[in-house]
Amino acid sequence: MKTSNKLLLGIFITIILLTTAVQLMVYAKYKRGDYVKFDRDNFSSFTKVDISAVRFISITGMGNISIMPGDTSKLEIQKENVSPLSYRVVNDTLIIIGDTTHAIDDAERGNRNYNHVNVYLPATVQINATNSDLRIGGAADSASAPSYTVKLEKDSHFFINNNAAVYFNQLKINSDQSRIELNDHAFINDLNVQLINSNINDKEAVIRNLTMDADSKSTVTLSGNNIKALK
Repeated sequence: MKTSNKLLLGIFITIILLTTAVQLMVYAKYKRGDYVKFDRDNFSSFTKVDISAVRFISITGMGNISIMPGDTSKLEIQKENVSPLSYRVVNDTLIIIGDTTHAIDDAERGNRNYNHVNVYLPATVQINATNSDLRIGGAADSASAPSYTVKLEKDSHFFINNNAAVYFNQLKINSDQSRIELNDHAFINDLNVQLINSNINDKEAVIRNLTMDADSKSTVTLSGNNIKALK
C-alpha cells in the first residue's frame, strides 16, 4: 500500500475512533444524569411578568406594544431595553409609560419608547392609548373571538397586522386625533367607531356590522362590502 494511502486510512480511522469516544462519553454522562436540561426561557428575548387582574390599561408614549387575548394578565417585555419604561398597577388599572426620564406630558406630546412589549389581557379590559402605536391581536377561530373597547388620543395608531385569518367579535373604538388601520385577514362581527379629527382605513377587512360617527375633519376609507355593512 502506498504511503499516502496509509496516511489517509490512518486519518479516517482516527476520526472514527474520536467520534465513537465522544458519543460514549456523552452517553455515559446521560446515564449518570450528569447533564443540564435545556431551559427555553433562558433563550427567550422577553422577560415575563405576571400582574394582578385589572379592568383598565392606560398606555402612554409606547411605539411597539401588542395587546393579546389571555385568560390571565401578564406582560412580556423585551430584554434588551434601549430605553427605560415603567409599568405599575394602581387599583384596577395597569399603567404603562414609555419614557420615565421625562414628565408624562412629554410622553403625551411625542416621545415614544420603541421597546417591544406584549400585554396579555382578558377581553373585558378597557384600553386607553395616548401617543402610542397599538397592535391588537385576535383569535385564530371565530368561536373564541375577543371583544375590545379602545380609546385613542393624541396621534395614536391602532392597527391589526396578521398574515393569517384573525377573528374579533366586537371592536368599539373612540378615536381623537388618531389613526385606525385594519387588515385584509381580519374578520370582525361588529365594529363601532367614533372619529374626531381621525382617519380609518379598513384595508379590506371583513366587517359584518359597522356603526360609525365621524366629524368633518375625519377621513374614512372603506371597501365596497363594508360600505354595505354600514348602518
